[in-house]
Amino acid sequence: MVKSKVTDESEMANAIELLKSEHQEVTLLFDEFAAAEPAEQEVLAREICQKLTVHAQIEEEILYPAAKGALEAEDVDLVNEAEVEHASAKDLIAKIEAMDVSDESYKATVKVLAEYVKHHVQEEEDELFPLLEGSDLDLDEMGTQLAERKAELLAESAVEAADDDSAMDSDDEGAAEAEAEELQSAVAQPVSRSKAARKRA
Repeated sequence: MVKSKVTDESEMANAIELLKSEHQEVTLLFDEFAAAEPAEQEVLAREICQKLTVHAQIEEEILYPAAKGALEAEDVDLVNEAEVEHASAKDLIAKIEAMDVSDESYKATVKVLAEYVKHHVQEEEDELFPLLEGSDLDLDEMGTQLAERKAELLAESAVEAADDDSAMDSDDEGAAEAEAEELQSAVAQPVSRSKAARKRA
């Protein structure tokens, strides 16, 4: 199963490369889902939904507002279209999260989500990202911001999952909190090194 590599993403410190790596990661998870047994599909679908939710949020909070400010008026429509595509994907994610893996349309719904995401990724990577690379945006700094926000959201998600588990004992809860702190620390250290390197340069 594909695992998130927060430290590697932070060391990249480039918004476009970070987002492309996330696109690739989710694409591989969709491929795994298609080939998996039903018992594994539920776990993979949950991971896909979580990763897409976090990915969409960091783009909407950081990338899209900056893109709207940096692009020519005629190109801002690409960002508006991306936001609409996010809304459609979120509707499907909510539907999947409310379904049971035994539901007749479960696999089909995940497949439709995969098709939405494939289309969205192609438009971003072929049209939006090249425009951003040619703009005045500091993509290194934005990459740092995206990685930091991603770590925060993953940490919050880990704590919420712990809170939702009524059967969790105090040792398990402490382990979840420690995992959240490790995620934040994993990002903070390489981000600091990246900033220091840019200052020296």
